[in-house]
Amino acid sequence: MRSGNRQSAKGFWSEFMMSFFVCTACICILEGILGMIFFPEQGFGYDAFFSPPLFGFVSVLFGVVTYSKRELTMREVIVRRCIHLLLIELFVVGINYAAGTMFSTGFVIVLVFAIAVVFVAVYAVLYVNDKRSAVLFNEELRKFQERAAQKEEA
Repeated sequence: MRSGNRQSAKGFWSEFMMSFFVCTACICILEGILGMIFFPEQGFGYDAFFSPPLFGFVSVLFGVVTYSKRELTMREVIVRRCIHLLLIELFVVGINYAAGTMFSTGFVIVLVFAIAVVFVAVYAVLYVNDKRSAVLFNEELRKFQERAAQKEEA
C-alpha cells in the first residue's frame, strides 16, 4: 500500500490485490529457484501450493506499517519500508523455525537476501504500474483541457 496517499476504498482494495498478486508471483518464482538450487531432490505435495499465497497475503498485510493519513517525508517512507521488510523477514524465518524446518546459516542468509529482492521487485512493479497510470491520466487531462479551451474560444 502506498504511504500517505488518501484513496477510495475501491482504490485501496485494487492496490491491495495488485500487491498481493505481484508478491505471490514473485514468491512462487523465488521458491522454485531456491528449491531447485538447494533442495533439488525434495518433492512437495499439493499443500505446498498454499505457501506462496499465504506468504503474499501476510506480506501485504504487513504493509499497514507504511500507511499514514498524511504525506510522509522520504526518510519516513524509507524507515517504514525497512520496518515492513524486517517484519516480512522475521515472519518467513520465524514460520520456518516454528514449523521445525532447519536450514543452514548460509541458506538463511540467501533466503533473507532473496526476500529483500522480492520486496524490491514488488515495489518496482507497482511503481511502473503507477507511473503508467499517471502518464495515461495526465494525457487524458491534457486532452480534456484542450477541449475545454476550444469550447471557450467558440
